[in-house]
Amino acid sequence: MKANKCSNCQYETIVELAFCPKCQQQAFNETTVPNEGTVYSFTTIRIAPPEYIEYAPYQVALVSLTDQLKVTAFIQDEVAIGDSVILKEVRDNAYVFEPQN
Repeated sequence: MKANKCSNCQYETIVELAFCPKCQQQAFNETTVPNEGTVYSFTTIRIAPPEYIEYAPYQVALVSLTDQLKVTAFIQDEVAIGDSVILKEVRDNAYVFEPQN
């Protein structure tokens, strides 16, 4: 997975930014971050909006990829805090993870 890292303060993000939100510099370097992470937090969606009803129930999780970088993830299977997960795909701009065996 690709990320951008501020060359001044080392802030990491997966989105394209013009300015670093931490130090306001404009110098970013592209870097590679792991496709594996740890579930930092999650919630279970049981009553989904109409466009996601076919997936319910599902988990929306905050996945820690590095010490500084966390991403919001869609996870179809049940997970718990501390579980290892791996990136399966990016679907409609959503990061889809699955539990790692």
